[in-house]
Amino acid sequence: MLVAGVNLKYKKVDDEEMVRRRKTVQKEAPIHVSNVSLIDPETARPSRIRYGFLEDGEKVRIAKRSGALIPKPDRTNMTYMNRTKGKQPGAFDTKPEDVLEKTYRSGEDFLRVKAEFDEYIRIKEEKEGLLVFKDARKL
Repeated sequence: MLVAGVNLKYKKVDDEEMVRRRKTVQKEAPIHVSNVSLIDPETARPSRIRYGFLEDGEKVRIAKRSGALIPKPDRTNMTYMNRTKGKQPGAFDTKPEDVLEKTYRSGEDFLRVKAEFDEYIRIKEEKEGLLVFKDARKL
């Protein structure tokens, strides 16, 4: 898990100008989830958590510092349907009618396309038959 401003690593790399200089680059490195504390909703300070169950059997997160419930974030907007539902096509999107026109050209004869493919395969096999491989045992 990446946390902004935490676990910064410094790495020396060659300069882009192909000169004998090196520069130091700062990069965020991952940190294990066990080293991250959640914010306690009552005290607004970092707190470790423990898990517990409500009367209806639902599993919840509980702050160890104050015992307050820490709700999980709403992730219903993360589904594919919610991300794409009602999305308007942008300037770089291909219009559906253009896709259909290029995929199924009017008057395209699919039997002709199959015949062209069969002819291509026939020519390929004919050329492969003309190839001569010397027997390695005779050399």
